[in-house]
Amino acid sequence: MTRIRLRQPVFAVMVVLLLILQLVQPSRTWMFLFTAFSGILISAYLWARSLGESLQLRRETRLGWIQVGGQIEERITLSNTSVLPAAWIQFEDHSTLPGFNASRSTSISAGFFDQWNVTAACKQRGLFYLGDANILTGDPFGIFDVTIHASERTSILVLPQVVTLPEISIVPSGSFGDGQPRRNAPEQTIHASTVREYVHGDSVRMIHWPTTARTNKVFVRLMESAPEGDWWILLDLDKNNLFGEGWDSIEEQSVVLTASLASKGLRNRKAVGLITNSKDAAWIHPQKGEGQRWEILQSLALSQPGELGLDKTLERIQSSLGRHHSLIIVTASTKTDWLKTLLPLVKRGIVPTVLLLDASTFGGKESPALVAANLEGRGIKYHIIPRGMLEAPKTLSHQQGGWKWRSTPTGEIMPIRS
Repeated sequence: MTRIRLRQPVFAVMVVLLLILQLVQPSRTWMFLFTAFSGILISAYLWARSLGESLQLRRETRLGWIQVGGQIEERITLSNTSVLPAAWIQFEDHSTLPGFNASRSTSISAGFFDQWNVTAACKQRGLFYLGDANILTGDPFGIFDVTIHASERTSILVLPQVVTLPEISIVPSGSFGDGQPRRNAPEQTIHASTVREYVHGDSVRMIHWPTTARTNKVFVRLMESAPEGDWWILLDLDKNNLFGEGWDSIEEQSVVLTASLASKGLRNRKAVGLITNSKDAAWIHPQKGEGQRWEILQSLALSQPGELGLDKTLERIQSSLGRHHSLIIVTASTKTDWLKTLLPLVKRGIVPTVLLLDASTFGGKESPALVAANLEGRGIKYHIIPRGMLEAPKTLSHQQGGWKWRSTPTGEIMPIRS
């Protein structure tokens, strides 16, 4: 959309005034001045109109999705196809990605173009937009302004970073409900526990051939039962429990912790699901594979603090969770009321592990000591996560170290050393 605005109305007033004087009192002076001012006014308008029709914008972005700590790069080309030069151009960018500023002042000769690259580090997860810009220009006399609104924009999804976690043990669940492996059990997996000599009735498929060949006796494998069921990760984003700002906040470190746990579980070939009490609550049923990882990270990227408490969340999900699953609760709650709603799940065979973010290290007034004591008294596994336990995201720079960037078939932006 192009809009032309009269910036100096005094020229139009002068033309009208000179025309009136010429009609009332004809004179060569009035006629000369009228012709000169009219010519300048018309020339300025035609010049501005030509620029409004001839300035073209092209934005090329290495897009798709990117994780916190990565960089985004965009190439902007502004060309002037008019036979008249653009003496001044002001490019105003309205991109929403924090730290991304493509605004620029320039001038472009007739038939030429100006091109520049803009890079920005992605320091905040979420859905952002690159684009929606205004191009301001005008005639060299400064009589008319031209505003070209380029409304095209492209979305970019910034996913939470996945970090290397400290040693956090998740209590496994299984068909027996106690989370412990049982040997020579009827429910078997591919994981061999040990071997023993063959006895009548053993399946030939269970013969362990390396041991048999080494000892000249027939040995069979004893298998472990499947101790580990699906993972449900419950992320508590109750806004009343969130303290700190930026990376050093409970909200961000809870999201990163959840993303890292989900990625770890999926790498270990577990079925992982996600529940959040965020502003737009998420419920992703446990599945395996890279597609599940993408869905969980996408949901976490868009998660914002909500108003539903952890106790109410546990009440709502009680009837929906299956039996013998591992429930991993990520919370900074210092209240103990939600423990009452957790116990019925434990009786049903759900095996919980609670990751308590220490609110007192993030600026909160209360510590998780009381919650930890109650969990320990009920025999529920827990870990306390203080501020600084998770590694802060590192920004990759293609300016230092010679990085180039390419997009993978899945849409991720990957750094490649040139």
